[in-house]
Amino acid sequence: MKKQLAMLVVLSAIGGAAFAQGGALAQAPASTDPVVQMRMAEREANAKYAAALLQAYAERQSKVSAAVEAAVKDADAKGKDPLVAKRDAHAKAVKATEKDYEAKLAALKAEHKAATAAAKKKGAAKG
Repeated sequence: MKKQLAMLVVLSAIGGAAFAQGGALAQAPASTDPVVQMRMAEREANAKYAAALLQAYAERQSKVSAAVEAAVKDADAKGKDPLVAKRDAHAKAVKATEKDYEAKLAALKAEHKAATAAAKKKGAAKG
C-alpha cells in the first residue's frame, strides 16, 4: 500500500511538472525568426487542408450511406437479397458522387498549394 502511494505521489509530481511546462510553452510569445514563422504558417495550412479533406470525405460518405440504407430497406420490403442491393447501391452512389468529390478535392488541393506557396514566399522575403 505504501509503495502504491509513493508511486502515485511520484507520478503526480512528474505529471504536474510536465503539465506546467506544457502550459508555459503554450503561452510563449511567437518567434520573430522568419523560418519559424514560415513553418508555423505551413503547419496551419496543412491542418486546415486535413480538416477540409476529412469534411469532404464525411459529406460524401453520408450521401453514400443514405443511398445504401434506402436501397437495403427497399430490398427488404420487396423480399430481395439486401447484401446484393447494398453492394449495388454503394457502387452507384460512389460513382454518382465521384465527379463532385474529385472537384472538391482539386479545389482544396489548389487552395492548400497556394497557402503553402504564400507562406514560403513570405518566409523567403523575410529571410
